[in-house]
Order: sequence, then C-alpha cells, then structure tokens
Amino acid sequence: MAGWRACKQCRFAKRKCSRVDINKPCAQCRKRQVPCSKGMKMTRDADLLPSRGQDGHSPTQDSFDLPQEVIVGLVEHYINKLHDRPHSLFHLPTLRKQVQNREVNKALLLAICSLGSRFSADPEICLLEEQLTAESKRLILADLENICLEGIQTCILIANLCAAVAKPSSEALFFRIAISMAQIMQLTVFKLSDSVVVCETKKRIWWTLFMADRWYSSGISLPRQISDCDRPTDLPMDETTFHTLAINQKVLDTPYKPGLWAHMITLVDLFGPIQDLSRRIVEDDLDEIDVDRATHNLSCKLDLWEEMLPPDTKLTEENLEVHKNRNTGGAFVALHLGFHHYSTLLHFHYLDARQASHEARFYAERCKHHAFRYSELLRFAREHEGFEAVYLTVAHMAVVSSSVLVHTLLFGDEDQISTARNSLNANFEALIELEQYWPALKSMINRLEIFQNMCLISANQHTHTLNRWMIRFLIEHALPIEEKVWSIGAFTTADDLQIFSSETQKLTEQGRFTSFPLLE
Repeated sequence: MAGWRACKQCRFAKRKCSRVDINKPCAQCRKRQVPCSKGMKMTRDADLLPSRGQDGHSPTQDSFDLPQEVIVGLVEHYINKLHDRPHSLFHLPTLRKQVQNREVNKALLLAICSLGSRFSADPEICLLEEQLTAESKRLILADLENICLEGIQTCILIANLCAAVAKPSSEALFFRIAISMAQIMQLTVFKLSDSVVVCETKKRIWWTLFMADRWYSSGISLPRQISDCDRPTDLPMDETTFHTLAINQKVLDTPYKPGLWAHMITLVDLFGPIQDLSRRIVEDDLDEIDVDRATHNLSCKLDLWEEMLPPDTKLTEENLEVHKNRNTGGAFVALHLGFHHYSTLLHFHYLDARQASHEARFYAERCKHHAFRYSELLRFAREHEGFEAVYLTVAHMAVVSSSVLVHTLLFGDEDQISTARNSLNANFEALIELEQYWPALKSMINRLEIFQNMCLISANQHTHTLNRWMIRFLIEHALPIEEKVWSIGAFTTADDLQIFSSETQKLTEQGRFTSFPLLE
C-alpha cells in the first residue's frame, strides 16, 4: 500500500509489516499476540476488558487490548516485584479474581500492566510500557470527577510511573489528586456494608498516601499534604492474614496482628522529623547544642522502634527465611532498608570532621554503620530469590548509602578501606541492575559519580558538610543539581583538572579510590 508505514512494534524489531485490513493488527503482531499500534483492536478473545465499560458504553476506538494470558502475566510481575513495597493497594485474591473475570477498571489495569511490563522477559512486551501508561492517563483524566477507590489506586500507580521516567512534577500532581480524592470521599470512614477486605484495603491505600506524601514532597521541596498527627484509622493488619481472607468476609475471625506495613508506617513517622531537622540545620543555623539534642531525641526513637519490633519482624537470618516462605520477603527487606536509610540520613551531619566531640564521633560511626548495613542487605536481596527490592526508591537510598561509603573510603581507617570499596561496588552494581527497569536511574547514577569526583577535588574532610547543596543531594532527590557549582563542567581551569588528576592518582595508590567501570 503506497505510503504505508510499519507499526511501532515492527519498526522496533526491524520486521516486515503487512496487513490486509487497516483496522486490524498487522500479520506479525497477530502472530505474536501483541498490540499493534496501527490496528489497535484485536480479536474478541483478546479483549482487555468486557465489550462494555462500567458506564455501559463501548470502549473507545483508540484504546487497545491485550491477550488475557499477557495481562495475567503482567499483573503477576507487578505483584511479585512491587506490591507491598513502595505501596500496598490491593487484596491479592480480589485483584486476581477481578483480572481473571475482566472486572478491573480499565485505567487501573493498564497502569498495573505498565508497571509489570518492566519486568517481562519478552522485549516486545517491555516496549508497551509507554503506550500502556499513556492510555491509562487518558482514561483517568477523562473521568477525573468520578471519585472512587479505583481512581485513587490508578492515580497512585500513575504517579509511580511518572517517577520512573523522571517526571517529578507529574508524580506530585497525581499523588496530590489521589490525596484529594481520598479526603473528599472520606476514605477512612467505613460503611456498614464494607467487608473486612474493603476496610483493610481502604486503610492500606490511606497509609500508602501518608508514606508517599513524605517521599515525593521532599523530592521537589513541597510542603506535605498530610500532617504527622493525621491518623484517622488503625494500622494495617498482618499481610499473610489479609491476603488469605475470603473476598466477601464480613469480620476478622482471628486476633488482630499488625503487619509489616504497620511497622513501615510507625517508622515513616520519623522520616518527616528527620527531613525537617536537616533543613533546620541549614536554614535556621541551629547551634550545636540544639542539633545534638534533636539528633539524640530522634536517634533514641529509631532505636526504640527497632527494639519494639515483634520477634518475627526483627532482621535475623531465621526471620528472612520465615518471610520468604510467607511470600513477604520483599516487604520484609523493604522495611529494614527504610530503617537503615532513615538512620543514615539522621546522622549524616556528623561526618563533617569539624564535629569533633565524642558524641559527634559516635554519631558519625552510626551513620557509617547504617550505610554499610543498607548495602549489605541490598546485596543479600539481589543474591537471594524471594526478596526482590527493585522499586525506584531503593536506588536513591543506595545513592545516599554510597555517599557515606565514599567518605569512609577516602577518609576512613586503613582497616575500613576494603569493606567500603566492596560495599560501594555492590551499590554500583545494584544501581546498574535497577537502571534496566527505571529510566530515572540515569540521573541518580550521574549524581553519584559527580559527588565522588567533587570529593576528590575538595581533598579534605569537610566534603560532607550539611549545606544547601547537600540537602538537595540527600532529600530533594528529584531536583537537578546546580551545574554551575556541581558538575564536571565546573572544571574550568588547568589547575582544577590537575588537582582532580593528582588526587585520583594518590588515592588510587592508597587503595582509597574506586572508579565507575560499570558506567562506561
């Protein structure tokens, strides 16, 4: 056909694209049972959802469909890799049944499939992510005034999809829409007709928003929308109990037990105050006594949090095996990665060598300890099946851990060098592995490389001073670093380059320098 262009899928795969009917998929896409960008409608057997939507209208012509077996596979990828880590939004038996019966809101299902597509072994399926996201956005925005549970879940997932491609403003927008929807529909005011599954699902969605509000808002330096004292509902129950509840079960027939997500929430209660303290140190010019007092208070709270964990929730080899067998290994690791990250952030200020008191040295060692422990746990999760930690926030936390390891490598004792270098290289490997799933990793990896290079140029132990730039590096993770100060392009003189070269050579000879070979 004159002027006919190949579909997107055939162009990517460099295949011949041919079709008999312009309104149907090309021969190659039909053969492989994948959506075709030039003929989006597939056969009735491959419909993503029933022929009529919830409003009784037929699906729009420009919305595409996937084979049922592909949908099921992508949903399982999402469940196994992401659910109950950065968010907890679904009762899994309910979700699986609705997917099987094609009863899921289409915008929601497309968002789930888009996240799941990142983990598919089929490169053609991976290429669908952009289309799936775009269609999910189109559908939710076209029906934005329909405030409902599925709308909130969809906005949360789309926010995650925006973060994945380094669009922090869009991420914040969709999270704020989700928060507004939850507040308007009074999400935590339960109806008499709500089953125990519905009540628990609503709780988990609310607490997901509570936690996300502390993460995305700090990422672009926005005020939080949900206050620290806004606790309108109980904490979530044990995950194993929840995911074994019957779909229409009216009451909980076993004693209530807080789950991993309940402990994540009590931990994230401390995240906001830790962020606020870091900002106050820089912006309010707090004196050393006030900083020490505030740090001591929060440090004690972190210690108490860890001490008060139930025996089966503490980080031990035995509990790792227990949670793997419960299919909660990923959530269990996520909980403890968060603990080590928050502890690292709290004590980071004391890495500055000008903090010379005994207490300062103690807190500096605590900072290093938690950075090492973060790297150690992340390496364990990567090397052992059933503990997947591949959500996006893991990468930023690994960058912060690495910045502390760089300090140890450059200025630590001789007996710390080998361990620091090995941990730093393990973090680099994790970041490269995560980059295949999340395009936003490119800027994070670049930040870390710039950070190390600037430490080399500084060549003194004040590289980790908590200033305005460091706040952006540690907390405002979605905002760009000022190029005029912190970029390789800032090397404008021969002297700058000479310092960089000589420091690198000297530290390499001492074993205190690790390059970024994986970034080549």
